[in-house]
Amino acid sequence: MSKRPLVPTGQPDQLSFAFPAGPLRFGQLVVTPSNQAAVSVIRQPAKWPTAVFCVTGPFRSGLTTLLRAWCDETGGTYFTASDFSRLKSAQLDALAGQFVAIDDTDRVAANEKLLTFINQTAKEGGRLLLASSNSPSQWPVTSADLKSRLNSMPIAEVLPPDEPMLIGRLQAAAARHFLKLEPEVIAYLSPRLDLTYEAIEAFAEKLSHGVTTTGRAPSVPLAKEVLEAMGLAEPDEPPTN
Repeated sequence: MSKRPLVPTGQPDQLSFAFPAGPLRFGQLVVTPSNQAAVSVIRQPAKWPTAVFCVTGPFRSGLTTLLRAWCDETGGTYFTASDFSRLKSAQLDALAGQFVAIDDTDRVAANEKLLTFINQTAKEGGRLLLASSNSPSQWPVTSADLKSRLNSMPIAEVLPPDEPMLIGRLQAAAARHFLKLEPEVIAYLSPRLDLTYEAIEAFAEKLSHGVTTTGRAPSVPLAKEVLEAMGLAEPDEPPTN
C-alpha cells in the first residue's frame, strides 16, 4: 500500500494560496490576557501619562498590526523606522501635533531626529506611539538626552501567548491561508505547539504549504507531519483522532 505524501521539508514547488491581508482594526484582533492590557492602554491616548508611549512584545507578536490598528482608529500616520529616518524637518514640524506611530523604533538611525520629534510632540499636544521588540532602555542610542527620555518612557508589554491566544492566532493565521482548522486539529495542537508567536505563524505557513503540495485537507495526521518537520513531535507518536 502506498504511503500518503508527506509534508515537504524543502522549498515549495508551487504557490500556496495566501494573499497579503489588509490592515486589521481593533475589533478584528485576537485579544486575550496576553495582550489585553497593552491594547487597552494604547487605545486611550488621552489618558497616557505622557505624550509618548511605547509598546513592546516578542517577535511576531503583532506589534505592527497594533500600530496600524491604532492609526486607523485615531487617524494617525504609520511609519517604519527607515521611513521616519528619512523625514525632513518641515515634515516633522507638520506631524508634531498629530498622532504618529513608529514601528521598530530601536532601528531609527537618526537619534537627534527622534529626540527632537519626541519634544515637538509633547509641546504641540500630539501623540506618539513607538514599538519595538526590545525595551527602550536597551535601544542602541548615543544621545544622553534621548537615553534619559527612553528610560522614563511608559511601556505597555505584549506578553508571550497564552493558550487562548495560541488558539485564536492559529485560527486567524489559517484563515489568512484560506484554511479551516477543525476542533480536533486545534485540540491536537494546543498541548504540542510551542507557546511562541513565531511557532504559531511558522506552523500555519507550513500547514498551508502541506495542503497545497499534497492536496490533503487540514487534519490531525497532516498537523502531526508538520510538527514532525518542525521538530516538535516524535515520528512514532501516534496521532489522536
